[in-house]
Amino acid sequence: MHDRWRTPIDRPAARRALPYCPPTLEEGPLKFLITFNHIDGEWDKLTPDEQASHGAQLGDLMRALREEQGTQLVFLAPKEDAKTVRIRTDKRLEVVDGPPSDSPEQLGGYYVVEADSMQEAVEWARRGRFLVGSNEVREIVEFPG
Repeated sequence: MHDRWRTPIDRPAARRALPYCPPTLEEGPLKFLITFNHIDGEWDKLTPDEQASHGAQLGDLMRALREEQGTQLVFLAPKEDAKTVRIRTDKRLEVVDGPPSDSPEQLGGYYVVEADSMQEAVEWARRGRFLVGSNEVREIVEFPG
């Protein structure tokens, strides 16, 4: 399926992530993390029929990910159950309840796909966007060692 060589360290994302890592050649497709984010309260605004329709679309996406990518959606617990661990500039460690930022748009989960390009990964994100919110697509930068 994927027969090209890539140099992950020569890619701009890899150079920004770890600029001192030596280049290596690696065979295979690129990997992308796709997050799915929802807006609090939007699900509750849907009619039962709309919820059923979105549930069917979600089932189709989960099946496609399993059959075409060999992967699955990972769902996260509600933001109210989250903890954020942070180191401050004064080196003080703090643990607070909730996500790192208070926003109506919240991370609901993620999935990982293999693709030959960012555009191909974006198409997977489009397949998974059928409710108000967003999907973020980021290349996974893998380093040797």
